[in-house]
Amino acid sequence: MNVFEFVLPLIGLILVFKLIKLAIVHNKLPRRDDAVNNELLARLNQVEERVQVLERIVTDERYDLKRQFKDLGT
Repeated sequence: MNVFEFVLPLIGLILVFKLIKLAIVHNKLPRRDDAVNNELLARLNQVEERVQVLERIVTDERYDLKRQFKDLGT
């Protein structure tokens, strides 16, 4: 009996058991309702807007110039 003939089915069994365990755990997870999903989507949109504003500020040439002046002062 070749080593691979033993190892490959063993790996296959391990993967099948992990998939079954994952499926069982996934079915037990509480489902979020639409109100919670809508609230999370609204918060995500707010965060995306804030990140866009921060990106605009950081990539502004005046911000870089102010930072350089501040670095010279210290």
